[in-house]
Amino acid sequence: MLYIGDHLAFWIFAVVMPGLLALLIVISRIFGAVKPNEKKTTTYECGQDPFGDASDWRLLGIARYFGYAVVFFALDAFGWVVLTAAMSVDLTLGTIAIVSVYILVVLTGVAYFLSELHKVVR
Repeated sequence: MLYIGDHLAFWIFAVVMPGLLALLIVISRIFGAVKPNEKKTTTYECGQDPFGDASDWRLLGIARYFGYAVVFFALDAFGWVVLTAAMSVDLTLGTIAIVSVYILVVLTGVAYFLSELHKVVR
């Protein structure tokens, strides 16, 4: 069986992959359909009714979904803190108090976001 050394395998991959990717991009440009229509120029709104032209709302689109990103990261961090606290060997009253305050702060922020949701997303 042929054995390729670790360094040689990396360099083969590093040369072949960009070449293959460039070839596939060129093939897709040659054979791909490029026919803009009304559907393709509308903003994708994650299930909400789109409004306006997609190219006119780039920064507004970012601002409209910033709240969702903040809530996602808050709940993600929330999950890690609760998981870490649950795995704590030394479950004391201080640990419970700290995690409870953190849970209260995160859930208050999420509740505020949900109450203001109709203002953020039309």
